Amino acid sequence: MATSSYATAVDVATSLAVTFTAAETAQADSLLRYVSAIMRKRVPGLETAISSGEIESDLAEGVCVSVVKQAITVKPGVKSEAHPEYTIVFQDAADAALDLTAGQIELLTPTADDAAHQRGKAFSVHPG
Repeated sequence: MATSSYATAVDVATSLAVTFTAAETAQADSLLRYVSAIMRKRVPGLETAISSGEIESDLAEGVCVSVVKQAITVKPGVKSEAHPEYTIVFQDAADAALDLTAGQIELLTPTADDAAHQRGKAFSVHPG
């Protein structure tokens, strides 16, 4: 069963300003499907929020591309590097970079504070 992705390999290549080979396109497509599944798992109701307009589809695409881009550009096993001291920090699992950050999950989660939910509501001013 084919699973939909929130982005395409072309989106990732464009973000990186490169042209992918056939093998790189296949790798990006595979990672995009995987990350899209992670997004659906981590943010219940994401499909509904996108289809209802609570979350913009461009936002889901951007988060998906960002996670895949990081996985493609970061050296396998390397979590971070620091210069000029040249410190390298290794991560335990190769797929650790494919998970969403708390900030990305927050971006994809509709809240009552969204502008669409605030229209037409009264406001209060409290003396300091």
